[in-house]
Amino acid sequence: MFNKIVNMSEAKPRSAEELIIDSAMKVFTRRGFAAARMEEIAKEAGINRALLHYYFRDKETMFAIIFETRFKEFFSGIGTILQSEKSLFEKIREIVSHEINVLTLHPDLPRFIITEVASQPERLIQYGQKMGINPRMMLAQFNSQVEEAIAQQRIIPIESRQLLMNIMSMCIYPFVAKPIIKTMMQMDENSFGELMEKRKNDVYEFIIKAITP
Repeated sequence: MFNKIVNMSEAKPRSAEELIIDSAMKVFTRRGFAAARMEEIAKEAGINRALLHYYFRDKETMFAIIFETRFKEFFSGIGTILQSEKSLFEKIREIVSHEINVLTLHPDLPRFIITEVASQPERLIQYGQKMGINPRMMLAQFNSQVEEAIAQQRIIPIESRQLLMNIMSMCIYPFVAKPIIKTMMQMDENSFGELMEKRKNDVYEFIIKAITP
């Protein structure tokens, strides 16, 4: 019936579900969940409302799917890195790369979370539990590695939570402030993408230099 929709800016066609989810996230981010309408989501996706309802019966279902898929993609990736057997510096590099990669694919994600989840932070816990993501367990091994590196004087004294927040904020902020950055720096979408690709190594080097004696 309607298997693929081609986005002309991408070489690989996306499924109708993917296009609708991306469009819904943009509308939810612009309007907020309460004010978002199915008609606007259909218009954003470039499809009619009947086709939208063929895939998603209501915006509540759509929101739940968006939150679960994006939450899992972002946080489960970080969890896998934090609980791996890799070295502390390797984990820092991979966290930076993972966050920028995900946010490059889904640039509306930070504003979506700020808009909808900040008012109901319990959603993070609920979805985390549903997917078996335990923040305490995620941080336990990372914390041990940080403490060990401090004891061995390989890095300066720093709380692991502060270190992780520093890493995440440096990766996330450019996407939150993307419209401002593009305007002030007179950048188009391609140049912004190139800057974010370069930023992977820049952020990693900045963090390592900041914590190395």
